[in-house]
Amino acid sequence: MLSPIVVSASVITPSDVLSDWTPSGSPIDGGTDGVWTQSGSSIVGSGNHRASLLSDFSNSDSFGFSVDSRARDNDLFGLMWGVQDLSNHYRFSWGQERNDGGNTGWTGSGGFNLYKEVGGVATGLFNSNIEYVIGNDYNLNVLGTAGGFDVLITNLTTSTNIFNISIADTTFTSGRVGVHEWYQGNSNVWSNFDNSQTVPEPSVIALMGLGVFGLGISRRKMKK
Repeated sequence: MLSPIVVSASVITPSDVLSDWTPSGSPIDGGTDGVWTQSGSSIVGSGNHRASLLSDFSNSDSFGFSVDSRARDNDLFGLMWGVQDLSNHYRFSWGQERNDGGNTGWTGSGGFNLYKEVGGVATGLFNSNIEYVIGNDYNLNVLGTAGGFDVLITNLTTSTNIFNISIADTTFTSGRVGVHEWYQGNSNVWSNFDNSQTVPEPSVIALMGLGVFGLGISRRKMKK
């Protein structure tokens, strides 16, 4: 088994996100309200904001995507990954008082929902009635693996782990990543965007190369 290491970890600045990433509609209903803007070292949306923001790069199955988000209102926010388009992706949505009902749009209560959406049809993979706390900062982290993905959410304000979810699903083994939110008041404050990819250890690659080289020598000897 090859041992992976991170070889392309990168912190993505807010200006790079706004200039290179693609503003798009909400993954819940495809609608768009408001705009994304930069505020210092963070990104925020205008009031009554309903939208997503999708990366200019595509990850393979082994990746890490992380971003910090401060909750400032009582609607909904989340991450997207394995994104082919708004009808084909993974996403989670975390709400207070409202939430993502998958195929039914908004629900009337808060909580956490994780979906796989294929051809516009959402399938629930995980849910919880735990709501976020307004005014708190959260680290949102998705780790892709060959067999699925892990979702880790930490409350940075209280140094508390909220979710550590492992899902075995490989419907989308590559795709873009992004953030999404739906607010009728104050948007979240998004900062510290980070993305990484993993490949086999250089030493393992070298050994593989030596193996191929040795096989070539062996074949040449057999021909003599």
